[in-house]
Amino acid sequence: MADSGRRTRTRGPGAESAARRAALERLNAIRSGGARVAPVAIKIEEPIYETVSEEAYKELVEKRRADGESFIVDDDDGGDLGYADDGHEEDWTNPVIHSSDDDFSDADGPHEKRPRKKNKPSNSGAVKKPPAPTPLVRERLSTIFTSAVAKKGKGSGPLDSSVLDSVLAEVAPDENDWEERRRRRSRVSAFPPAVQIKADSPIAGSTPLNTEVDLHENHGIGSEIEANTSPEDGNLNLGISLEGTKPDSGRIVVKSDHNSEVKEEAETDQKGQLNSIVNIEVEKSDYAETTRGAEQKEDEVNASEVTMPIDLRPESDDKSEFELNSDGSLPFYIIDAYEEAFSTNSGTLYLFGKVKTGNTFQSCCVVVKNMQRCVYAVPSSTVFPSEAIEDLKRKHAESGGDSSPSFRAALQDMASGLKAELAEQLCELNVSTFMMALVKRNYAFERCDIPSGEQYVLKISYPFKDPPLDVDLKGENYLALMGTRTSALELFLIKRRIKGPSWLSVSKFVSCSASERVSWCKFEVMVDCPKDISISSLKNVPPIIAMAINLKTVIGKNNTHEIVSASLVCCHKSKIDASMENEKEWEGAVNSFTVVRKIEGGIFPIGYKKALSDWNSRTGYTLVLESSGERALLNRLMTEIHKMDPDVLVGHNISGFDLDVLLHRAQACKVPSSCWSKIGRLKRSVMPKLKGRKSIYGSGASPGIMSCVAGRLLCDTYLCARDLLKAVSYSLTELSKTELKKERKEILPKDIPSMLQNLGELLKLAEYGENDAMLSLELMFKLSALPLTRQLTNISGNLWGKTLQGARAQRVEYLLLHAFHGKKFMVPDKSGPQNKESRLINKRKANEAVGKDGEDADELENNNEVDVEHNDQAKGKKGPSYTGGLVLEPKTGLYDKCVLLLDFNSLYPSIIQEFNICFTTVERSSDGMVPSLPSTRDAGVLPELLKDLVRSRREVKEHQKKAKGVRWDQLNIQQLALKLTANSIYGCLGYEKSRFFAMPLAELITLQGRTILQSTVNLVQDNLSLEVIYGDTDSIMINTGLDDVNKAYDKARMVIQEVNKRYRCLEIDLDGFYKRLLLLKKKKYAGIKLLYQIDHSRRVRITGEKRESKGVDMVRRDWSLISANVGDFCLHCILETGSSSEEVIEKIHAHLRGVRVQLMEDQEKMKNGEIDLKKYEITKTLTKPPNEYPDAKSQPHVQVALRLQKNGDTRFSVGQTVPYIICIEQDASSGPSTGIAQRARHRDELKGNRGNCLIDIDYYLSHQIHTVVSRLCASIQGTSPARLAECLGLDSSKYQSRICETSSQDPSSVLLSITDEEERYRACEPLRLSCPSCSATFDCPPVSSILTTSTGTEAVSTENDTNYNFWHRMRCSRCPADAEGCLISPSMLANQVKRQADNFISLYYKGLMMCDVETCKYTTRSVNLRLVGDAEKGTVCPQYPSCDGHLIRQYTEADLYKQLSYFCFVLDASRFLDKLDHKTRAPFERQFVSVRQAVHLALEEIKKLLDRCDYACIHLSDIAVSI
Repeated sequence: MADSGRRTRTRGPGAESAARRAALERLNAIRSGGARVAPVAIKIEEPIYETVSEEAYKELVEKRRADGESFIVDDDDGGDLGYADDGHEEDWTNPVIHSSDDDFSDADGPHEKRPRKKNKPSNSGAVKKPPAPTPLVRERLSTIFTSAVAKKGKGSGPLDSSVLDSVLAEVAPDENDWEERRRRRSRVSAFPPAVQIKADSPIAGSTPLNTEVDLHENHGIGSEIEANTSPEDGNLNLGISLEGTKPDSGRIVVKSDHNSEVKEEAETDQKGQLNSIVNIEVEKSDYAETTRGAEQKEDEVNASEVTMPIDLRPESDDKSEFELNSDGSLPFYIIDAYEEAFSTNSGTLYLFGKVKTGNTFQSCCVVVKNMQRCVYAVPSSTVFPSEAIEDLKRKHAESGGDSSPSFRAALQDMASGLKAELAEQLCELNVSTFMMALVKRNYAFERCDIPSGEQYVLKISYPFKDPPLDVDLKGENYLALMGTRTSALELFLIKRRIKGPSWLSVSKFVSCSASERVSWCKFEVMVDCPKDISISSLKNVPPIIAMAINLKTVIGKNNTHEIVSASLVCCHKSKIDASMENEKEWEGAVNSFTVVRKIEGGIFPIGYKKALSDWNSRTGYTLVLESSGERALLNRLMTEIHKMDPDVLVGHNISGFDLDVLLHRAQACKVPSSCWSKIGRLKRSVMPKLKGRKSIYGSGASPGIMSCVAGRLLCDTYLCARDLLKAVSYSLTELSKTELKKERKEILPKDIPSMLQNLGELLKLAEYGENDAMLSLELMFKLSALPLTRQLTNISGNLWGKTLQGARAQRVEYLLLHAFHGKKFMVPDKSGPQNKESRLINKRKANEAVGKDGEDADELENNNEVDVEHNDQAKGKKGPSYTGGLVLEPKTGLYDKCVLLLDFNSLYPSIIQEFNICFTTVERSSDGMVPSLPSTRDAGVLPELLKDLVRSRREVKEHQKKAKGVRWDQLNIQQLALKLTANSIYGCLGYEKSRFFAMPLAELITLQGRTILQSTVNLVQDNLSLEVIYGDTDSIMINTGLDDVNKAYDKARMVIQEVNKRYRCLEIDLDGFYKRLLLLKKKKYAGIKLLYQIDHSRRVRITGEKRESKGVDMVRRDWSLISANVGDFCLHCILETGSSSEEVIEKIHAHLRGVRVQLMEDQEKMKNGEIDLKKYEITKTLTKPPNEYPDAKSQPHVQVALRLQKNGDTRFSVGQTVPYIICIEQDASSGPSTGIAQRARHRDELKGNRGNCLIDIDYYLSHQIHTVVSRLCASIQGTSPARLAECLGLDSSKYQSRICETSSQDPSSVLLSITDEEERYRACEPLRLSCPSCSATFDCPPVSSILTTSTGTEAVSTENDTNYNFWHRMRCSRCPADAEGCLISPSMLANQVKRQADNFISLYYKGLMMCDVETCKYTTRSVNLRLVGDAEKGTVCPQYPSCDGHLIRQYTEADLYKQLSYFCFVLDASRFLDKLDHKTRAPFERQFVSVRQAVHLALEEIKKLLDRCDYACIHLSDIAVSI
């Protein structure tokens, strides 16, 4: 802005608030990259500065010099946004030339005026960047803004603080700005003059090419390319012309050949190639100007990928710091890899890892250029007819067969049409360079349109920067294209045979200078060809840096999390080849950093500076209190992360919460990309989309988050614990207590603002944050997450980061990719959105073939969407669509003799090896039938792969027996990884979304598993005369009837010998002895398992015993701790030896009586808050957002989550477990009529309620304790559910009737001919009549009530009076006696009875079904076709496996028949007369005559309905037997 007149130091009242805001917004837009299209004219309405005299001005200057810091307050907190002013002034009247950011090199040096070319047309596509102010200007501008805020008076309007903060942060310099300027000082001498490249010869065998080449590196991944700009814009003008020109003497000629990019094997034939003579035109006169312009526009221009191997950059001095191999290659330990699949940098890979420099290892990035696509075109049968190929082989048998040049030439002639057709397709996509070669490849997968076996295919290679071919593309000469969607990263890992973290040799690399780097790593090198990277023979494993992150947040505007505190705990020597469970191994290598900010509008407590200094000196860690806001906190946090440079980011649910909040807040606070991108190791210019799907707790990081942290691994201890541990809750608090034996203080967001107001609580907040980060780090070491996942990755050959995120399917996928690539197989393409349309077309064609003309196309599309939809954890896992393993019906009961447990070692992997089941050996039919076993003896790929894994594990276990200490830990992790990998191969065959999904193979494997288990059971029972009491998939339980363990072991050896001699690879082995076993039902049992050792004489030596439970109710998370404790006590009594059955039952009954007393005492203590409520908590997982539950009112955990969210507590989201307690309020509104969901409360809600809510004793006794105990004691003689209910103080009659109902599952077995008819119809709904006058409703009594009132029995209640009045007067008793229109006519009575009967019939046909488990009560009208165990079809609860109940009809045909019979009972007057003797009947006959006439019409309607009810009929054909 131009000044008019002399500037003065005194400020005026300033412009209006709206004008100020508009100016700030324009400044912010300009600084963020917007172009200034026209000069900005600012009209000053009022004077900005006050005019004073020289004497007044001198006095003001002297006063400021005396006051020192009173002009502008310095940033005492260590920040870099404050500026101190000592009162010295500069003469602004002297002209000063201010250079831009890029030109600024030395503030003290003279500024030389540089010549500029005028009238030079500039490229319209380039965006001009305004010159950035010098640090002096920045200081003045920030001073103006800061003083404006400090001195804002009443006259100034409101100013948006976010706008001002954004402008200040952009203007204020930081250490990165100074470092960047120091780097740019040497840029002029580091680059040669600007060059113009022209090709002297046209491209042979390809289409014309226009390519813009910039020799500068790209500084922003995913940014757009701008090239061919003029020197005035400061960019290199690099163009390629295809016109042939003769190089003159003023030009340097450099020859380039593109044949070196990709070299085929010996089968390579013709190549579409680019042979160019490149002329580098040097314009010496423009050297300085062009170089300066290139530097000035460096941040705006993103260079295109260099397609020709020309290196004009000098090697950096960093190369001398590397420790190189003897051949000059760089040893590089790869940790992570990343690619930008959909950007201008397609085909460029970024490898991140470690290099050795001296005695330490530093981070390094290897940029791999020029990746080539690899597409296979499968020719049609007319291109290579089998007869013609055989004739060619016979003709050239003597000259070398397939490898002879003449044979290859003949093949090339046959494939000429195929090549021409594909070349045309590539030209349509503007593919500039491609190569084609005929190669031999195998195919053996599920696509029907591709022939199986070995065949000749056309291999096409072209750069990734060119668009891919369509995945569904077909032509006249080819059937399909394979590999069109394969990523560059996958090709690199598979073709270079890189299997996980390992040492690589990087040759022919070029070190990148600091200004050219695209990463934040300490070192960066670049290679132009992926073949320059190979596997190294180095074995030592370098340590890595692991850093744990923990955030403390408050709920801000729009219900979003705002960061208040951030803690980092860094371990600089984390081992990845051995366990670090011992704290002594890493205690000395840990440091911590915590930053806490004040909340907007608040201040830090008095004396915080001294307390901060004392805390830092006492703990040895770093604590920073940031007073500038959340943005400054994020800047400081990212700077520390960059300084520590971790290889692994650790946290509990870090992928689902911490990183998500961190990046969202960086986006909201407008943190520059140069800062927030330091969360990863790749420099970014634009933040990716963070949310690609619904956020689910524990579901892993979204693709956007993984893109931001590229180069650093992400270890989420929540995911690791869920995969490696079995626990009721996977919260950090619970895992710290159970696994680390440490207590954790949980801080809620609502408690943080009050903690910031107290100095002691403020320091505790920082301590809690560091403690949580430390616990996450310790939990990672405890679980050996890094060593185990590294071993799994080395075996499978995928990315380490994916293994840490729990990608099991990808591990198996890459394992098979490596195996089949080594055998020269074309592998299946990934199933993605591109294939959805083709699958829909194929499905429609298949339906048309079988005659499904009536199915709607929209329905097919909807079904297809369901098939490809990804369900994470929002819904239960979908079971396989084929029959699984065999589960035998158990012989339930308590076994007090020795029971053997035998199981097959790795059943499904062993079946694959035993029967040679593989893609390459099994012939699949198109009719969908289960295939037969292969007949070939040639081993398939899967059996060989499993054989290697099993052999490797056996060798590792042999070495493990001799190892000790750390070596034993290493071998144990390795054998566990081999076991997990081998057992997961079968899973990918039956997983629909797997790349290698093959249902016929999965069905064949499970069929053989069922056959083997059944044959083993028959062998044991028929041949060995032993009793098999249970069998499940791969194991059997045998009741020996023996007390002697050695005799039982002899029986086990006999079984093992007989079974194993039947098979070659299958082995059954002894898994253990059960001293006592309680077998409840399928997959539910508990027992005392003996710990033993086998000595050299094959005798069993007992070393101990332990209790083992599977599937029992008390281990499930939806049972409270008190029910688990009671169940545990009962189970202990049942399995206890030395006690009789009577003693066991008496112990259980006495304990239950004491439980009720304990609950009543706890209820009284709860009034005073003297009880720990944790033992009453029930936990349940949220499978969807709480507000999306359709039945939220009946779900207790949903009601609790909704209520907490309404109060600002957002702890519970999708995937998290919600703890709740069932309470009862003491007021009149609470009681049995209130639903369970409405009475559920969180533990925090009950704090300080002063006894208003108490524990619902009846609920816990009936639904929690009685249910568990009755199931455990179901097989125990001497007790019953009614007796157990009596001990708990419950109504035993309810459980007695339940026994009667469950004694027989056939409803028709219930006797309906009960003598007492009132007892028989007790559960029926009454007949309700409506008054035609007052519309009141009342229950219609049976006509037998006339007998009661007429025999002199006085009615006590009003209802009896109503009965008498109704049947004698047939009118409403509530209406006055003289009222008209109250009479109910016979037709009106018949209509009302018919309407109610129709309602009950409609209820029956509605078909509602409910789960029989008290705690589930799942209600549905849908029929569940899943078969589980012995359950009838349609009876399995949809909540299985979380609920093992069965669906029963809520309203059965027996209920309907009984209800209609009750209506007949109410209306049938003659029936009552027939039951009376002749003397008693005479007085009532006259009365019943009138009643009979009134009810006759209604009775006839009910009888018609009863006659239609088939339930009352018995067909003799169903029970008769023909002889």
